[in-house]
Amino acid sequence: MILNLFENAIVDDMTPKQVRYITPILPRNVEGRTKEIYKQIRKDFQLVPPLTLFSPSEELLAGVWSIWRESQFAVGKVDRLITEMIASTVSKLNTCPYCVDAHSGMIHALSEHQVVSALYQNKNEMIKDNKLRKIVEWSQATRNPDAKIILSPPFSRKEAPEIIGTAIVYHFINRMANIFLEPSPLPVPKNWTRIKKTALIIFGATVAKRIVKRKPKSGESLQFIHYADLQPDLTWAKDDADIAAAFSSFSMIIDNLKLTGLTDTGRSLIQQSIQSWRGEDMGLSSAWVNDILEQMVDEDKIAGELALLTALAPHQVSKNIISNFQSRYSDDVALLNITAWASFTSAKRIGEWLKY
Repeated sequence: MILNLFENAIVDDMTPKQVRYITPILPRNVEGRTKEIYKQIRKDFQLVPPLTLFSPSEELLAGVWSIWRESQFAVGKVDRLITEMIASTVSKLNTCPYCVDAHSGMIHALSEHQVVSALYQNKNEMIKDNKLRKIVEWSQATRNPDAKIILSPPFSRKEAPEIIGTAIVYHFINRMANIFLEPSPLPVPKNWTRIKKTALIIFGATVAKRIVKRKPKSGESLQFIHYADLQPDLTWAKDDADIAAAFSSFSMIIDNLKLTGLTDTGRSLIQQSIQSWRGEDMGLSSAWVNDILEQMVDEDKIAGELALLTALAPHQVSKNIISNFQSRYSDDVALLNITAWASFTSAKRIGEWLKY
């Protein structure tokens, strides 16, 4: 009990220190449905910043928690080590240091220290388990729709909803984390590599160890969301009713978001740009962004630039771009809506070529 209270206090202290640009709702201030969602997150996982950053929007919080929980955390057909490796590998692919550190700590909690070393050293041959190594290789190729391993995935049809669902969740969360979170959940300077390795092992042996021992029951997050029909681009989820329900609902939430600062025409142009994307790195040049912005009316350009970069080049979302948006649209929900919409639209695009 005392350890849980101490852990909760530490994690609650992280949110205001690690979340940028918006003001999440702290546990002591929540009420209504958000309070119940927080309660379940605390019981099944923990109130970490990648979740609490969505709290200004109750709908987004409920939807994100549901797709995340049902894919990765709820007890199902796939071993927790596999989903943690997908989380870590996809996060490394997307250069999301916060998520890489967090889920490497979870892998330490599962006593797979060699696997963490393989991840950080980019040495797949260090992973002795053949299936796990193949899953890592698949995760590394999820932004390459023509990769042989994507066309012939190393998992069964029954495993597909959890595995593909987890990958899509992290292609979504990585974009949001890169914009809104500090570079690491650990209070260790960036270049202190040895200290960080030790801190990750300690995190794995303490907080993360208690988290991975929890066994959430599948489907319990569905009480917070609304039913929606399964869309054609989510058919990979059809063999798991709970994951299908979570993603169908979240897709509906995303589709119905009010995108402040974007006309229907601007929204359509961005959707077309994402639909034509094939997972390639957009590079450091902003020429591709400017080419699309030139097709937009002036009132679309501030939100349009933020959305395009969030979807296809989140590392280019600078403080100045956020400030430009917030100077015109100061509401936290407006900022969350535009970035969540762009992030999930691109993540779903990846999901189109991950169909089993």
